[in-house]
Amino acid sequence: MSTMQDAHTPDGEQAAPADGRAEAGSSGLQHAAMPYRGADELAAGVARFVQGAAGAGGAVLVAAAAANLRFLRQRLHAADGQVAWADISAAGLNPARLTALLRQFAAARPGQRLWCVHEPAWPARSAEEMREVGRHEALLNLALAGARVSILCPYDTRLGGAVIACAEQTHPAVLRGPRREPSSSFIAGAIPAECDLPLHPPPADAEMLEYRDELAGVRRFAAQRARLAGLAPDRVADLVSAVSELAANTLSHATGLGTLSMWVTGGEVICQVEDTGQITDVLAGTARRDPVASGGGRGLWVVHQVCDLAQIRSGPMGTTIRVHMRLDC
Repeated sequence: MSTMQDAHTPDGEQAAPADGRAEAGSSGLQHAAMPYRGADELAAGVARFVQGAAGAGGAVLVAAAAANLRFLRQRLHAADGQVAWADISAAGLNPARLTALLRQFAAARPGQRLWCVHEPAWPARSAEEMREVGRHEALLNLALAGARVSILCPYDTRLGGAVIACAEQTHPAVLRGPRREPSSSFIAGAIPAECDLPLHPPPADAEMLEYRDELAGVRRFAAQRARLAGLAPDRVADLVSAVSELAANTLSHATGLGTLSMWVTGGEVICQVEDTGQITDVLAGTARRDPVASGGGRGLWVVHQVCDLAQIRSGPMGTTIRVHMRLDC
């Protein structure tokens, strides 16, 4: 496993009811996975959570993929006026955007305990997206450390045993029916190893550009190849913006050349930027920074907002960032 610094999660957690009674007395983050089998089990678990939230007070957000969102609104219609609803398959297509979604929900309700149903994984996600879901779930324990937030993360068991095992590694607690139990495989401050593997090299037919000291050529290269691939004009602009931010980070924080690779596969335009710099803040790009504040992260924030997926791997040997743009969006 890859270990993060300063992650905070509750420890010494005992089996407890799966409703709000488990969280009502806690002042910090509560983060639990809920494997479920079928729609009825999903609805029952979410209903218990929402009912517990109503009894304890605070604001409730239910963020799920579109089909489950419609189903849950029908089943929980009595609580509809107490709940904010979000289609996570739109807001969280790039899993890294979900941290900002939860932070924004919290910032709009200062002083309240928040209750969030947060379903980041669904069957249509790609393998690459699922790996980033695992990273996102691990980083939430750091990003929301100490926050007065209770998060319930449903996981459809049809996603497979590997996905459920990863969820248990990234959540301090697991809900099994009406019981809440500490996760035996959770390690505080760790990203599951399978979610932190190096990215595979670009394919042999990828086009490459090396750059050292200017961005105009990088933007032209990205724009021309994105247009040839059939990316819509507004999406070309978004991709060029993302690539420009990444290349600017190379010029500001790395030595030597940067390399941009581009290729098309599986209905996506993919761009990869590599350089010798290292990103030491594992949460870089997950929160919107004040434009006048010192420090980095603003460029990565832009990348996460405009791209359908962003994969970041960084260490002492350098940084590789791969961004995906779907041709059919």
